[in-house]
Amino acid sequence: MYYREENGGIRVSGTGPVDLCSIFENGQCFRFEKEPDGSYSGVAVRRFLRVSAGSDSLFLYPCSKEDFEKVWRSYFDFDTDYAHLFESPDNLLTEGMRRAPGLRVLRQEPFETLISFIISANNNIGRIRGIIRRLCDRYGDAIEGPCGICRCFPEPEVLADASVEDLTSVGTGYRAPYIKETAEAVRSGFPLESLKTMDYREAKETLLRLKGVGPKVADCILLFSLGHRRAFPADVWIKRVLKEHYGFTGSDRATEDFAYSLFGDAAGIAQQYIFYAARGGENTGDKNGA
Repeated sequence: MYYREENGGIRVSGTGPVDLCSIFENGQCFRFEKEPDGSYSGVAVRRFLRVSAGSDSLFLYPCSKEDFEKVWRSYFDFDTDYAHLFESPDNLLTEGMRRAPGLRVLRQEPFETLISFIISANNNIGRIRGIIRRLCDRYGDAIEGPCGICRCFPEPEVLADASVEDLTSVGTGYRAPYIKETAEAVRSGFPLESLKTMDYREAKETLLRLKGVGPKVADCILLFSLGHRRAFPADVWIKRVLKEHYGFTGSDRATEDFAYSLFGDAAGIAQQYIFYAARGGENTGDKNGA
């Protein structure tokens, strides 16, 4: 991977294929929107970013070398060679890698990811995006974007001080008290950042102490923000795939162990590929809402 400054942004090459649709519309993040020209724009890590893809490169704007090294290099997991993550991929995994060769698993801000996936429970991607947009509009700090004011994801202190009634009014429904209690826990010292360096199972058990965080939500948070590639989010659809293609049925804990036995430390990335393979490469609006 190499990059250079260009017209107020950074041109990134040598990462292998990158498919923006596979990245921004697969249910791992909810704040990037597709523009008419095919680029995606949104707010992450308290910065506005527009991302466009060429035949063999990506262009990030606005972006300096400092921001690229400090934020976006890790955010897009640019230093991982996805084509060589698996030594002996089986047929289903191989098909998923063929259908989504430009997939990348993002490393997002932990608190935003935590709240976003609490909101995701029993929800679809369209509704999740709308709820998060309204939450940011009401409670997020304003920053200047190329086309005007944008809103950051709210800080824990702000959501902790919000009333359940106000949180409900932006569409969070029964999840409003979970959001408030979780924000209060983070403000009071819940070790969210420390989960990155914990053993996977210890980190998951710690997350499960929070209201509104079940096994699948915990694995999404661990995979999409905390660097635990072993985390294997298993919703109804993925469990069906495991049964139909591998003859496996079992508890959540047994599913973790089975996925690890098949795919090792990159089980979570394998989950993304096998989903694409099983659904014929289709992006759906309910993937992370089952």
